[in-house]
Amino acid sequence: MPTLDADLLGGFCKDILVAAGMRDGDAGAVAAHLVDAELKDVVSHGVNRIPYYLSFFESHSAEPVADITVTRHGPSVARVDGGSGLGILAMERAVDELIDMRHHQPVVTAGIVNVAHTGRMGAYAERLARHGLLAMICGGGGRERWRMVAAHGGRGGALSTNPWALAMPAGEAGPVSADFATCVVANGKIRLRRRTGEEVPEGWLIDRDGHPTTNIDDYDNGGALLPAGGHKGYGLAIIGEIVGSAMLGPAFEFNWFIVAIATDIFSSAELYDENARAIVENLRSSPPAPGVDRVRVPGDPERESECRKRISGIELHSEVWQGLVDAARKTGVPVPST
Repeated sequence: MPTLDADLLGGFCKDILVAAGMRDGDAGAVAAHLVDAELKDVVSHGVNRIPYYLSFFESHSAEPVADITVTRHGPSVARVDGGSGLGILAMERAVDELIDMRHHQPVVTAGIVNVAHTGRMGAYAERLARHGLLAMICGGGGRERWRMVAAHGGRGGALSTNPWALAMPAGEAGPVSADFATCVVANGKIRLRRRTGEEVPEGWLIDRDGHPTTNIDDYDNGGALLPAGGHKGYGLAIIGEIVGSAMLGPAFEFNWFIVAIATDIFSSAELYDENARAIVENLRSSPPAPGVDRVRVPGDPERESECRKRISGIELHSEVWQGLVDAARKTGVPVPST
């Protein structure tokens, strides 16, 4: 499997996106986001998305050049319209708006609409957390186009993956960050396994008749992903769907809602930092179970992965690399050595 330095991989992906019609700065931001996902070992939302994005541009499912517009509804609410482009750019703009509004209001919100694929949600929540904010993100509104998750107790697709992401600062240890689909596993991981030929574990899928299956063909032929935690994931998915659709309006792919709250709203920043750090350190010092090296908090595995891959490079599955090579040849971009 080929291994690339993060900067080299990012530059390669950026060149492909520019050749496919994106503006230089926009392409760089998208490439950086995808490489960051690779570094954090969230490979389902990594550079395997490059050919996927090119297919969007070719089919006009998303525009390579999109004009993002922002409308402020008072001092604490922003509506960000992504202009039918890749949602990564609109989400970053929304975070910019929230950080700016935070200077004047302790609780700020943003709705993000008219966007295609938005990448790894945790990236936006973590960025807000690094600015001293509790971030809560949910998405929904895609059930008409992306019925891939069964209702709890049902069969066949009823909802999309409707992800949630939450993050809070925790001192020098970095933000505590939870980012998850409301189904057992993100659809991107099914897409990746379809490409690489890896097996699907038990408990992810049901076939069209509602029977458990590990066959992706059954999923493609009217089957569905299961909700995470049964009724618990299903409940979160419904909330995301109502927020994304009923509250924010028709979705291009998904609509997104972000709430950001200053963590010093009820006490001093110093007291918050002290208490948050104590909680995290206490959890990390818990005795590990057999077969576990140490206890972690959400966000630790991603930080550890990034530290490793910054040194050793990013190893890509051969099928993912071939997808990038094919995209480069299609757009006339030179392929770097690995």
